[in-house]
Amino acid sequence: MGESLGQRATVKGTIALAFTSMFAVTLVTVHVIEPETNLDPVSLYSLGPFGFVMRTGFVFLGLAFFSIVAGLRGRARATNLYSVDLIVLSIAGAGLVIIGAFNTDAIGTPSTLSGLIHSAAANIWSVSAIVGTLLFAIAFRQDGKSIAIGRSSRNLGIAAMITYLAGFLGLGAVQPRLFFAIVVLWMSLIANQLRSGKLTQLADRETR
Repeated sequence: MGESLGQRATVKGTIALAFTSMFAVTLVTVHVIEPETNLDPVSLYSLGPFGFVMRTGFVFLGLAFFSIVAGLRGRARATNLYSVDLIVLSIAGAGLVIIGAFNTDAIGTPSTLSGLIHSAAANIWSVSAIVGTLLFAIAFRQDGKSIAIGRSSRNLGIAAMITYLAGFLGLGAVQPRLFFAIVVLWMSLIANQLRSGKLTQLADRETR
């Protein structure tokens, strides 16, 4: 049973890493094929002639979140924080899928229903990703003590929160790209932990 759970976690980690990598490739690609948008918010890539590429990338990242949640399920003692963390990370994934399904509005144009949904989902997924990253550091512990990946998660969560808040200061093109970079780094670290079986070993120790 434990071996089966560990194998499933490894598969989910591999899938999450693949989806995260595909998003990273997508983001780099749109910077190359739509250079005129490189100084604008990331969502505006979805309005260009290759908008489907960016929209697909958002869905990739959303699916990566779902894969992370599936891999983390059963990896730690079922506390309230653990359950909340998985729910919040799932909300982040759903928000990204919605962003991919609903286009944003072009700058200076009247608001549309699609644009409003996109904007709301963008804020929801961003906040959920930050909270989920920070909660991970608390929910996943060994013998009541923080683990190395937990401390990294905490630091990346704080960095993501500062970056998100900095967006309200008008940092323009830098802020969303840095935020995505932090999220991709966190997801890659967690996915690798699942693939290596380290979180599985943690769960085994916690339940003994």
